[in-house]
Amino acid sequence: MSKIIFESIESDVRFLNPLKEFAEDVQTLQIRKDPLLGDTSVFNPELKDKAEIFFGSCDQGLIDTLVEDTAKTCFFCGEAVAKSTPRFMPDFSSEGRIKVGEALLFPNLFSLGTYHPVIRLCDAHFLKLSEFTPELISNGFLAAQQFNRIAYEKDPSVAYAAVTANYLFPAGASLVHPHLQMIATPIPYSYQARMINACNKWQKNYGTSYFVDLIEEEEGGPRYIGQTGKWHWLTPFSPLGNNEIIAVHEDFGDLDDLSEKDINNISSGISKVLNYYETLGHLSYNYALYSVRNEQGDGSFRTLLKIITRQNLYPNYRNDDYFLQKLLQSELIITPPEELAEQLKKTF
Repeated sequence: MSKIIFESIESDVRFLNPLKEFAEDVQTLQIRKDPLLGDTSVFNPELKDKAEIFFGSCDQGLIDTLVEDTAKTCFFCGEAVAKSTPRFMPDFSSEGRIKVGEALLFPNLFSLGTYHPVIRLCDAHFLKLSEFTPELISNGFLAAQQFNRIAYEKDPSVAYAAVTANYLFPAGASLVHPHLQMIATPIPYSYQARMINACNKWQKNYGTSYFVDLIEEEEGGPRYIGQTGKWHWLTPFSPLGNNEIIAVHEDFGDLDDLSEKDINNISSGISKVLNYYETLGHLSYNYALYSVRNEQGDGSFRTLLKIITRQNLYPNYRNDDYFLQKLLQSELIITPPEELAEQLKKTF
């Protein structure tokens, strides 16, 4: 018997539908629970073909205007990035910033963690999703890894890290220019803490890593997408966000342990996912790569990536994160994970 239980509950909703001359209508809802954390997500098949109600279509004219207007004052562009971005204190980094290819890492002007650098990803002010090449993404992660190693060396209390992306305003970005952010702290922030605690408990109960068990359970199944090196790509049974894809490293839980090949392989996968998101008509996204320092963990955690789409850009667009997500901490599923995985397999 499998240790991992994929639990879902179905319930029927009945009402007199004015769109059907007030005839009785029945909608069958499915509520899914995440096997590790118990987080819930809700799927109503009636919404499956109505995604445009929620996300709309990107307005190319609005995007063109936005890109043109913001480029005029962007301090990540051209020579401005050297003059207008902060530098690290000399006792932390003698160079002041970390540069890998076009990626440039420097302190955040308004820190949200003990260490909170920003990584300007590339020279271009704006990229279509298909233009996020593996090399650009990899350079950003390599810069983050260099920073993480310095933080480990300078501050033994740093134990938890997340390398994150907010692309465009619907994803929470304050700048159009492609960039990453990184949080490295002595304590894990809420979601990461819940995952770590649950993984610790799982290992105590079963003597194995939850993520190793998850890979074994899902490989070859309807939610398994493919593999890039030691990264396994799949759709989660109960997603945290729309069109969520995750990647799990089969061996390591610490960003510091990843080889350059590991970083190239995850970057290749992210590039494939973003290309696929573009075919769906999406432009805005978030992702996070979670890491736990070896000395802090018990070996139960694995380096994990989560990537989701966000609201599209059009005049007066709606927010796709509302009471259900923010206050009930449950997600709305538009496309079933199994269907999403089947479509993405072709890309991989």
